[in-house]
Amino acid sequence: LRLAARACPRGSSSGGDAIRHGILDILRRHGIREGHRPGIECKFLEQWHQKLHTNSAPDDIAICEGYLAFLRSGHAGDFFRVVWEMAGITREDLSKMAQSGFQDHTKTGARGLNVDPVHLPQLHNDMQRYLGLLRHVHGGTDLFALCESCKGQYPDHGAECLAFQVFHERGSVSVVEKIVELRRRLEPCTWARDIMMLDVALEDELRLAVERRDMAKLSADEVCGLMAHLLKDLCLSRHGDSLKHGVDLFLRLSEGDHGFVERWSSPWCRLMTAACERLSLVCAGLADLVAELLQSCATSLILAGEQPGAVFSPDTAALASFGEEAARCLTERLVAQCLRVLQPELRRAAGLGPWDVVSHGGTAVGAVQVMSALPAALAQGQAPCVALTDTLTGWEDIPAGIVAVLLPAAHAVDALSHVAIRARNQHVLLASCDDDAILTELRGQSGNTLRLELTANGDITWTQAEVGAFERTTSIARPPTHPTVTNVPKSREWVLSSSHFGERRGSVGGKSLHLSELQAASQEFQVPVSVTVPFGIFESVLADAFNEGVRTELSELLEEENWAAVRTLLVDELSVPPELGIALLQKLALANAPIPDGVYWERALVGVWASKWSDRAVSSRRQTGLPDSSLSVAVLVQPLTCARYAFVIHTQSPLPGARSGEALIEVVVGLGESLVSNSPGRALSASVGAGMPVVVHTFPSKPDGVFAPEGGTHIFRSDSNGEDLDGFAGAGLYDSITVIDCPKRAVCYTSEPLLFDTTFRENLLRRLFDLGRSVESHFYGPQDIEGAVDIEQNLIVLQSRPQV
Repeated sequence: LRLAARACPRGSSSGGDAIRHGILDILRRHGIREGHRPGIECKFLEQWHQKLHTNSAPDDIAICEGYLAFLRSGHAGDFFRVVWEMAGITREDLSKMAQSGFQDHTKTGARGLNVDPVHLPQLHNDMQRYLGLLRHVHGGTDLFALCESCKGQYPDHGAECLAFQVFHERGSVSVVEKIVELRRRLEPCTWARDIMMLDVALEDELRLAVERRDMAKLSADEVCGLMAHLLKDLCLSRHGDSLKHGVDLFLRLSEGDHGFVERWSSPWCRLMTAACERLSLVCAGLADLVAELLQSCATSLILAGEQPGAVFSPDTAALASFGEEAARCLTERLVAQCLRVLQPELRRAAGLGPWDVVSHGGTAVGAVQVMSALPAALAQGQAPCVALTDTLTGWEDIPAGIVAVLLPAAHAVDALSHVAIRARNQHVLLASCDDDAILTELRGQSGNTLRLELTANGDITWTQAEVGAFERTTSIARPPTHPTVTNVPKSREWVLSSSHFGERRGSVGGKSLHLSELQAASQEFQVPVSVTVPFGIFESVLADAFNEGVRTELSELLEEENWAAVRTLLVDELSVPPELGIALLQKLALANAPIPDGVYWERALVGVWASKWSDRAVSSRRQTGLPDSSLSVAVLVQPLTCARYAFVIHTQSPLPGARSGEALIEVVVGLGESLVSNSPGRALSASVGAGMPVVVHTFPSKPDGVFAPEGGTHIFRSDSNGEDLDGFAGAGLYDSITVIDCPKRAVCYTSEPLLFDTTFRENLLRRLFDLGRSVESHFYGPQDIEGAVDIEQNLIVLQSRPQV
């Protein structure tokens, strides 16, 4: 609505008639010819009069301004110059206006309004008054006209005085704060048309005021102050919870109690870095949404214009990037400019370098290739490769031949996201950088062979390398470890209780088996009630007579390698026998667990089975040489934990320079989906060791959290024989699906104890460290542990796998 209002004239209930009558009065008062009425002939005035009668628009303001400049100087060139400077209207554009009424058939070829006016200086005063009328009707972005039109509608006299003060001081530095204050006062009245249009114009005026500032010449504190005003202004136009929470956190740190730490100290800078990361994600998300919505409309307009018989053919060049250009007009762009200046200052003051390394991989040598995202596989002759990508989702497989993956900090991945685990498994360097200059320099090396090395302080350096250095590098491009899977026995039962996992260890995967072992050994932590649909049940269900049609169609789709259609077919068409459902509900009831009664849980079960043919799973199996026939998927079924926090523990930290026995722990608000799936933003990340102080690397900045639905639900988790193996984690290759979708909500960090209660945070991290040591001792080796902290602060282990 606000974008539309920026492009609309103010309008008036009687404006059209006033414009038509006004130009007629001027022409008749001065004896100018119009229509069949005799008088002084001026083709320009005659044509403009016709336009004003039939198609008056905001461009008439610029035309009137140009005509007044001509009346003052007597030079026709001044008319065309002013019209161009004010509205970007060319002589060619003018020739297309009112062209049906006039065309000069002489060699001048003048047409429409593209004609030199007759110099009639006696019209000047009347035209000056007429300009005021045009501004009143069409001047939707003329600040003074809007201030005038709002008289009698301001919430109080002080707001009216402030509006005209803003107009008169609009070029000063202090006007930004006054605009924000005026918009705050006007907010309850923006339901009124004139107030809303003034509010939109004030937002434009604020953007202009900020654009006049040279960010490079401002101190970090001045940038903070300017950004605070921008964010307050933004909250008056946008009303999303995520933005509000992000702004509240930023204002607490910049203008409030500073989080009970000294301003510009290392802890404060880390907190402020998290606040800025969140704001960057929220603003980028909104700008992307606006660009996508508007571009879809522009594209539809282009396609409509290409249809046979179309009455309108738009300029495709102007519409090709319409959405992107419109998004760049938002206040979010100015927030992003402030962040670009502020974030590097904060990271340096916090003791953080430009690089964030999540998989060090050793020395890497390869040819630099710039790409938007990781491909499914490298083309022949491209390996070894240093991939400089624009983004990562966190779910990707890393193709064989890639020795390093580098990306911007805005798309950084968590240290425990699936792609990070795979990078460490394949000894691939994976890092993000917050310095655009460094990334630009690296992009300039595209096609060159570089040797990348990780320094002791966590920075990445590079030098030119010889092609022959490929063979001498300590981090040779190689495919993932080839896992060894065991043949699975045919199960005699539809569902197994956790008490039988040990006896039937060949029928369940590593998740089920490890949890059953931990359940017996747990003291300081809990393990949720679990039952498992064992290996081979999917194959048995598929082989049943009532799924014969599905089986036939599945074979055809597998032959075509249409993986999306395979998954859709199974989820929509595969019939689950009633005996399986009865067995599942009975086993859950015997374990004193809630049962998924009254909901269609079968879709979640089949969805996990179908994930055997997800794109990333198929790609991984091909890279590791694992045939589809040897891969079997069991399904672990648990009541979903209602988590306050979710955590992942690396009992041996994978970060460069980590000491033996030092753990890396990451914590997020809500369920672990936002952590392991690498949703935008960072988790609380800390290194914890026995007898050593807790070192916080990053504070949480994820804008959204995933939460258990009201009333709870169940989660069906993949537990295949192709994951959680020695030397191969296989993390995230196969899906885990909840019966009821888990809602996403904006997370408020403004009073979150993970950020502002040091005692609470360190106690929790110490408890998680002790939990990790306990689990590690049980399995006799480093572990990756996923779990949750419930409302009562109980620690719940949901999964443990050998650390690769």
